[in-house]
Amino acid sequence: MKRINIRNILLRILILAVFLVTGVPAIAADKKQPASQEPLVDVHPSQAPTVKTIGVLIYPGFEMLDAYGPMEMWGNLKHIPAVVWGGEEKRVTVRVVTIAAKRGDVASNQGPKTVADFGFGDAPQLDYLLVPGGIGAIALLQDRETLNWLRERAAKTELVMSVCNGASLLAAAGVLDDRPATTNKMFWKDSTQPGPKVQWVKKARWVDDGTVVTSSGISAGMDMSLAVIGRLYGKDIAAWLERLTEYEAHRDPSWDPFAVKAGLVQ
Repeated sequence: MKRINIRNILLRILILAVFLVTGVPAIAADKKQPASQEPLVDVHPSQAPTVKTIGVLIYPGFEMLDAYGPMEMWGNLKHIPAVVWGGEEKRVTVRVVTIAAKRGDVASNQGPKTVADFGFGDAPQLDYLLVPGGIGAIALLQDRETLNWLRERAAKTELVMSVCNGASLLAAAGVLDDRPATTNKMFWKDSTQPGPKVQWVKKARWVDDGTVVTSSGISAGMDMSLAVIGRLYGKDIAAWLERLTEYEAHRDPSWDPFAVKAGLVQ
């Protein structure tokens, strides 16, 4: 009977282990497709073939995340590599501008100020309009200048969006008349009061009515923005933004535990 050389067996096992650890990945790496070498982020993007402009209304007492959450999503479209778009010719940049009654510093509800790039009188033509909510919106419900501007701009804009009780301003301006819409659930009664002709939806993270999209409280603006971006430019584009921002979006517009917590539905 032959004697087993334990030392030789252990040596062979060690050689095999080294091959599995170092050799297989090297082989796999050689088989990667060229597309895998594309940059994950276009840090210095060139001018895109298509440029859109989104105007974000700000006013004293606006809610910061209402405005900045969506601005983060729309403003980062320019950094998406052409390969994700499906080609350089399909790339879209969305220029983000802030608008107030008068250009200059505008204090948020949380305190920090944002510079309004434009006033009502010199605001550029908009493709998209976003109206954030905030405690400051309450004072504007009777402000004819703001409501008239919203009404006029909404009629000339491809897409109007609101976050939280920003829907109250759109409702007061008549933009939501005879349309389904939603708003903040914690302050539902007060937020919906300016819109007696609106088809208010109690349980909804956001409501997409084609040219007008409204969302629930504060953080819902990010989910709404990603959903709209996905509708306009494709799910791959929205997914890329989620990855960049490390944000796990809610994709179901009917997901709304806050309506239950507020006692609006069971």
